[in-house]
Amino acid sequence: MPRTRQGKVATLDATYDVARHVPGYRGYQEPSLRREDDRRFRSSVAELLNGEAHRLERIESKQFRDDFSDLLEELDGDARKLEFLAESIVLVEHVQRAFGDDVIEAVGRLDRDIVERIERLHCLVHELEKAYEHDEQFEMNLAELRELTEAIADLVEQRNVALTR
Repeated sequence: MPRTRQGKVATLDATYDVARHVPGYRGYQEPSLRREDDRRFRSSVAELLNGEAHRLERIESKQFRDDFSDLLEELDGDARKLEFLAESIVLVEHVQRAFGDDVIEAVGRLDRDIVERIERLHCLVHELEKAYEHDEQFEMNLAELRELTEAIADLVEQRNVALTR
């Protein structure tokens, strides 16, 4: 199979993966609709991040024993980071430039990576909801949450940089 065909199939797979979480997402295939795809992606990701932040806040608001206070502070900090990421991805506008074909491939991959991490984040928050009574599991999930939040932040920053080039 020719190399270009494989790239096109991979692009379609990435588009499909993102479209499962972002209604109306078309993977920047139509040059005239690229700004609309970007806007849809940013607003959907912000909504997903805010949803997970609210779930973390609900976990934090439950009555814990006193020895969980440090963990609760960390949980609150992660919820704030997710809210900040949600705000920052929505605020980024790239009005000055058209999205060139060279940028779109890299941004599409980043979009897919962001959505995959958010999917993992959703599962992890579910685990936190279930395991909050068990010190050890809660702490392990919290450490993974910290790593995942940082990974999403890095990907959002990479995406913003790719769009400004």
